[in-house]
Amino acid sequence: MNSEFAPGSDFTASGGNYTAKGEVLSEFRSLQADLNLYSQVAGFNGVEVDGIIGQHTFNALKKVVDAVLAKNSMLVPAAFTYNGPEDVAKYAPRIREWLHGTAAKTLDVSTFRVYERGEGRDWNVKGDIAYGKGAVHDEFLGIQRELNKVASVVGFKPLDVDGFIGPKTAAAIKATFEKVKAKNPLLAVTLFPPPNSKEEVASFGQFIHDWLKNTAIRNLT
Repeated sequence: MNSEFAPGSDFTASGGNYTAKGEVLSEFRSLQADLNLYSQVAGFNGVEVDGIIGQHTFNALKKVVDAVLAKNSMLVPAAFTYNGPEDVAKYAPRIREWLHGTAAKTLDVSTFRVYERGEGRDWNVKGDIAYGKGAVHDEFLGIQRELNKVASVVGFKPLDVDGFIGPKTAAAIKATFEKVKAKNPLLAVTLFPPPNSKEEVASFGQFIHDWLKNTAIRNLT
């Protein structure tokens, strides 16, 4: 993934909003989910994770930066500018790195983290499957176990609890999210992108597992 996106190439404008396709869209959605970690400490309403970078997403980022600077005025972001939604779209990967590092440490927002993909990291992909080891594999197992508790309510076939994340697991999470959202629209704001892919499930495994246990199951069973 590039550290900087180009307007007109990686993402496109429509009015004052910016969106994309494929991996760049996933990055936009992930950025919005990352920002939602800071909604309480920085004082803003959570952003719907839809991959559309507009004024709400920009305002959320500005609130997080202001909260960090209030703690330490020396921590002005050096890797990106934030003059409007286009900057947020352009620098999405850099902003996410800053959120995971500087902002998380300064504002002490969560013990959860986004899992990293790659050889020797948290998870990787083989064919249609995302897999992890150790605690990450256990988290993936937990996701599938929790999903199976709501399978009959949501309307999908129970999953094999094997810790391997594929299209069926991603689809089950997405369907569960839609069911929860339909029951209570206030729960549409999440700390993870309602997944379109196994990669999004694997990256946000901790957040998804926690949401299934503490939000989805409580609202659907």
